[in-house]
Amino acid sequence: MKRQSKAFTLIELLVVIAIIAILAAILFPVFAKVREKARQSTCLSNEKQMGLAIMQYVQDYDETFPMNYYLDGNGNGVQWYAMIYPYTKNGVGWTGNGGVALFAGEGGIFKCPSFPASQNGQYGVHNIICPPGYNGTPGSENVKTVSLAMLDAPAEKILIGEKGVNSQNFGYNNFETQEWAWVDWEGGDPPTNPKPAHNDLKYDYDMVVTGVDPGTVSGGYPYPTNMLRYRHNGTTNAAFADGHCKAMNRGRIDWYTNIYIRGVHPVPF
Repeated sequence: MKRQSKAFTLIELLVVIAIIAILAAILFPVFAKVREKARQSTCLSNEKQMGLAIMQYVQDYDETFPMNYYLDGNGNGVQWYAMIYPYTKNGVGWTGNGGVALFAGEGGIFKCPSFPASQNGQYGVHNIICPPGYNGTPGSENVKTVSLAMLDAPAEKILIGEKGVNSQNFGYNNFETQEWAWVDWEGGDPPTNPKPAHNDLKYDYDMVVTGVDPGTVSGGYPYPTNMLRYRHNGTTNAAFADGHCKAMNRGRIDWYTNIYIRGVHPVPF
């Protein structure tokens, strides 16, 4: 006589399904954080390569940092991504007037794996350390080129940072460093240990690509495009002016310590 195998009851099946659902609810967020951590590591590697390339540029150009942008003799807009290309050999570019190779911060090390849109300028440079220039002449249009010796604490100053998505779906090559965008007080030389509100955290979001810029804009660009973005589990990657890189927790970037350049920032701010 054959023994009949015992089948699962409906209650047993429901219990198993419930256990699987509970485990999935617990583990999926953990897996998402682990995946984001891997993406953050890739992004940090990107910035490390950019930072080292700028350091090489600085050594080759009398310890002077590159401008974020200038017009060359052929009428090309040359951005810092192109200026460091000889040291990175990286990124998606095109050929400009006179056969000049141009780059706008797309592809390769200039693409953050966590960036949610197809956009150039995902990484920007400090717009005072690397100012704009015009007509092919560094220092023209009252632009002051900056040397390494002019930085009082290069290891504390953020040189390259991550930026937000622009509603126009194109980025800009630097990030905003003026006092009004970061803190809630202005005027004069800041105190040694300020504890102001973080205005910058108001702009820690990505815009929907709609073709319309909502709200106030900075220099013709929405604030999220010009400010740093805490994209990786509440942290942002930053490359510093001495070449090292690290992740910064949200709210831990201090304008006076990490952004302000004494004797170089314009006054009033």
